[in-house]
Amino acid sequence: MDHLERLAAQLEAHSFQVRLTAPAGLYPRLRVVNPMVPAMAEDVLASNANDGEWWYWLSWAGRIGHASDVVTAAERIASVLHVIRR
Repeated sequence: MDHLERLAAQLEAHSFQVRLTAPAGLYPRLRVVNPMVPAMAEDVLASNANDGEWWYWLSWAGRIGHASDVVTAAERIASVLHVIRR
């Protein structure tokens, strides 16, 4: 949960809404919502790989980045949830 809490703080600094949950029987997850367009949302998980290293993952198993690099992970999530204005 510590990895997700650090990521939550970084994403809040980018004005995203976040909610940390720990559903029974599932990995803890961070719900990240673009407040300008709430439909732009994603669940982010943190889990360790076979070598013991921790990584952030999108809910559909897309690897975001290493958990030690919270800034880059937050930037990548922000780019996924960014709305392009025309």
